[in-house]
Amino acid sequence: MRVLNHLYQDKLSLRSFIENEHILNNDSVLIQVFSSNATDEEFFRVRRELKEFLPQCAIVGSSTAGIVENGKIVDDVISISFSIFENSTVKTKSSSHLTAEKLLEVVSEELITPKTKLLIFFANTFTLDSEMFLKFVTQEYPSLIIAGGNGADDFKFEGARLFSDTCEYCDAAFAAIDSDVLEVQTASLLNWQSIGKEFTVTKVENTRLYEIDNKPILEVYEHYFGKEVVEHILKLGTKFPLICNKNGIDVARAPISVHKDGSLTLAGRLKEGMKVKFGFANVHDIEDYNNHELLEKYPYKMEAVYIYSCSARRSMLNGYLNNEISAIEKIAPSSGFITYGEFFHDIESKSNFLLNITTTFVMLSEKKPNELIVQESTSSVKDEQEITLKALTTFISKTSNELDENLFYLEQFKEAVDEVSIFSVTNKQGIIQDVNKNFETISGYKREELIGKPHNIVRHPDMPHEAFEDMWKTIQSGKIWKGMVKNRRKDGRPYYVLTEISPIYHKDGSFKEYIGVRNDITELEEYKEILKTELSTTKKSLDDQVYYIKQYEEAVNSTISILKTDANNKITYANHTFCRFMKCNLSELLGRDCSEIRHKRHLEEQLCAKIKQRLENKEVLKETLTNIAKDGTEFTVETTMYPILDAKGNVVEHLQVMHDITEIIKLNEEITNTQKEVVMTMGAIGETRSKETGLHVKRVAEYSYLLAKLAGLDEDEAMLLKQASPMHDIGKVGIPDSILNKPGRFTEEEFEVMKTHTSLGYEMLKHSNKRILNTSSIVAYTHHEKYDGTGYPNALKGEDIHIYGRITAVADVFDALGHDRVYKKAWELERILELFKNERGKHFDPKLVDLFFEHLEQFLEIRKQYESEF
Repeated sequence: MRVLNHLYQDKLSLRSFIENEHILNNDSVLIQVFSSNATDEEFFRVRRELKEFLPQCAIVGSSTAGIVENGKIVDDVISISFSIFENSTVKTKSSSHLTAEKLLEVVSEELITPKTKLLIFFANTFTLDSEMFLKFVTQEYPSLIIAGGNGADDFKFEGARLFSDTCEYCDAAFAAIDSDVLEVQTASLLNWQSIGKEFTVTKVENTRLYEIDNKPILEVYEHYFGKEVVEHILKLGTKFPLICNKNGIDVARAPISVHKDGSLTLAGRLKEGMKVKFGFANVHDIEDYNNHELLEKYPYKMEAVYIYSCSARRSMLNGYLNNEISAIEKIAPSSGFITYGEFFHDIESKSNFLLNITTTFVMLSEKKPNELIVQESTSSVKDEQEITLKALTTFISKTSNELDENLFYLEQFKEAVDEVSIFSVTNKQGIIQDVNKNFETISGYKREELIGKPHNIVRHPDMPHEAFEDMWKTIQSGKIWKGMVKNRRKDGRPYYVLTEISPIYHKDGSFKEYIGVRNDITELEEYKEILKTELSTTKKSLDDQVYYIKQYEEAVNSTISILKTDANNKITYANHTFCRFMKCNLSELLGRDCSEIRHKRHLEEQLCAKIKQRLENKEVLKETLTNIAKDGTEFTVETTMYPILDAKGNVVEHLQVMHDITEIIKLNEEITNTQKEVVMTMGAIGETRSKETGLHVKRVAEYSYLLAKLAGLDEDEAMLLKQASPMHDIGKVGIPDSILNKPGRFTEEEFEVMKTHTSLGYEMLKHSNKRILNTSSIVAYTHHEKYDGTGYPNALKGEDIHIYGRITAVADVFDALGHDRVYKKAWELERILELFKNERGKHFDPKLVDLFFEHLEQFLEIRKQYESEF
């Protein structure tokens, strides 16, 4: 194929160009017409002349904010681009006044075919929701590549003009290129760096944005960019778009219309709850990509490249965009236009997007690319303004990255403080502005009950007034106040907190807020109060007091196991209760590494080493551990481990406080085993009704477990599937025997009845809150779904099918085909394997089929294990 561009002058010169270039009148020619600052009469006259000269050719046209032609941007002209294909055909379609959903129906019926390699799409963003159309196309045709953009009107923001060879003044114009040989590649260039604070979209309707962070959008723009930018928001605001992330792709959203209520219409949708940042052009990265990375990524020459770049990108980059277009031109002869939003197909995610501030381009070739592009070092002459822009954006980029790094660190620090502390923020008058979850938990109040209230809402009447006078005097002088405070919960109960209150200031020295950070010491204070009361009220002798305390110690020791180790995990002390569980004397424990008494699975998981590391980091942690007594018996304890520090803050020993939960664990295991036995028995009953051996469910369970492990499920989840999969056909208990045991082929009506066994099984099990039965309901419901969406009961497709169903489908079919059923004889192994090869990606998950074949010997070993019982 080849691309020819012609700047329109008059009818005569156009005819001469067509004749001289030997452009044929057939459906292998695509003509794209782009206008810049042309009148409607001039624009549509070109259409009429082209239809006169080349009535069989496909024609689409759009007004623009600049025209891309032969590696440069031109204005104030009409450009005609001829794409002449050798082994491809082109047809067009246009429409007006259709919804995006209806438009897809029309395009599906009249334009898209299995051979469509590329769909060129021009839209009038002022009258058509092009983003919604792209969403519908992605849902219906995820692999269909769309390129093009929203037509523009030279920065007037009033409306675009589009046409095709079948329609003038349309809302959408399409050109579909059908081919068996055409190779199409897509690319997008943004390099707009997000900067500053992250905002949350709080009020939006489709493309109309009202608020972010609960503030009017124009107010936010004015705060960060100034009043002048807001006054010229359509011209200047586009240089600082909002950046969000969709499916791993940074997407910009720029304003194209401003409303009297202060809202903005964006060239694309946002959703409430989305996270956004402002963006700016990183000129250094853009120039570096154009000079180095672009041709490294696309090293071979193609036959044509269509470029669609955003008007806001042009406004910001000026000459740098020309350099970008020139770099792309090295790949192939180019044509295209400057848009109000460009369309991009991401091949990896199989999605079509509406982008802003981006240059998108689509590369075409009917021949296999094999000619390398010669990379020449080029340096364009830049004016002072361009050099200043690059320096400024480089400075912003560097400082922004440094700021983001600091903010990331501070955010981690804040999260850590928030996790372990009780946190509140007040204003200068002590009115609560914010609290964290821990504050809600300890006080008993909800956040909305606290915000806007004075802090004395939690004050306990026992706290002396003088303490608060001292607190206010300290913090108002700019110092940090520290002390213990007794507060009162919502239900009246007291609690104690060790408190630090700090005044926080703005950079200019003005006051911002007070921050209070607290730690709960209620348990300690209450214990102190108990001891204080007991010791102060008793008239017993000192010996009596010692005896009284010793009773406390003995009471603790009789119910709680205590173990101490040094910093190297060597046992230095164990109380009588722990020795009783270990069935040995203290002397037999002293000096031993505590890992020696742990169950071997803890050693295999390296749990002991992980615990030691966390204790070295001064963490208090809780673990459920199984220990091995001297006689080999096991006992399970819920253990809280404390790092004990010396005066310098170094960890010198570890204290382990343990509660025996062995009986609870055994009871839970007994319940679980009972559930397993019930599941296996019920599954066997379901199979027996269809005259199938109960061993079928055992084999399916073993196959499912093996395949689950191979697919990356952890041991717990794989074992859960093994226990649940025997119930995959439990719904068959509700199928009449006349159908279930029919030796011949089902009628259509009988098959519909048979298919209901998946839903019956699901309904039987779905309401259980037991993991095994709940998992069984998923297996029963999904194991007859097919990867290509042709299964039942819900025609789910691909990874929309639960992994449990996809695994059980492989296990069930493999076993069923290899054994006699009432309606068939067992298949030979070779025939079974051939079916799995053919149904890879159709009936079965292709990744699971690959794992099945890679580990076939293990599956056959399971089959052999039960062979004598077949």
